[in-house]
Amino acid sequence: MRKKALQILISLFLLISVCCGETVTLIDFTGHQVELSAPVTKTVSLSAAASEILWALDEGKSMVGRSTSSNFPPMIESLTVAGKHSNSPDLELIMELEPELVIADTMLSEEDRKVLEEDGIAVVVERFIDPNRTLLVIENLGRALGKEERASELAGQLKGYHDLIKERISGTNSEERPTVFFEWLGKPYHSASNGTSYDNFIDFAGGVNIAANESVDYPDVSPEWVIEKDPDVILHILGSSKDYTEEELEQWRDEIISRPELQNSRAVKEGRVYVLSGTVATGVRSAIGELYLAKWFYPELFEDIDPGVEHEKLIKEFYNMKLEGGYAYPSNA
Repeated sequence: MRKKALQILISLFLLISVCCGETVTLIDFTGHQVELSAPVTKTVSLSAAASEILWALDEGKSMVGRSTSSNFPPMIESLTVAGKHSNSPDLELIMELEPELVIADTMLSEEDRKVLEEDGIAVVVERFIDPNRTLLVIENLGRALGKEERASELAGQLKGYHDLIKERISGTNSEERPTVFFEWLGKPYHSASNGTSYDNFIDFAGGVNIAANESVDYPDVSPEWVIEKDPDVILHILGSSKDYTEEELEQWRDEIISRPELQNSRAVKEGRVYVLSGTVATGVRSAIGELYLAKWFYPELFEDIDPGVEHEKLIKEFYNMKLEGGYAYPSNA
């Protein structure tokens, strides 16, 4: 009798384990504590960067919905569109899809988050451009999906790039760090200050953001202000919602170096004007963007590194794809 009772208890325990899974607790970028029953089998991603990570971890098997901006890898475009971006989710459609987890970036409003959570859907809000945060996001999503081993492989690859950059620029002093004027989204003189993701991105690669001490997160500065600062480097990062050709990136660079007010600037005269696709500034591929920045900032320290080749390897290993399109210009600087 005792033996039979024990067998019943064991069977119930196994049944509960299979049905309910392991409870996983994640702390997202906003500090919210999110509890999930892992492995999660149905997800909706409202962030292109999150979609890249999810696909790298489980080949999209868990994804039932995506944002319009989620267009990589190309196979993802067959999924249901559940909103344009995190700031414009289709809440009704998302609830119809019945995901266990929604992943969004910091543009998701607290009101929209509350609606989803009240429907019983777990919501994780993350920042995807910060180098160190990206590794943590990969680890957390790996735990949620029950893909810890794959997450470890992916994070390990990216950490290898991070460590390479940190090691090579570790011997530089503050006077040697290049000053950088950064603008983005195709908007001339629209920059970013201290504490923003883009400021972290530049700092990680060893640059000094000249707009770091501006009083607002995303200031619009004047051409005269840039000329007075006379940075070593001018960097423009385009949006991440579309792919670019190398010719398009070259056109953006030509627009910058042809601005009459910048003709006597150090960066233009020395040819240190660069354009980066936003697709390699967030998520899995942000490590490639960091390599490009590091090589542009310190060409002599990264002479043997070809970010394009590393990009090809990364895409082949985690997406089984051939790399196409343009991501940085000039890519061979």
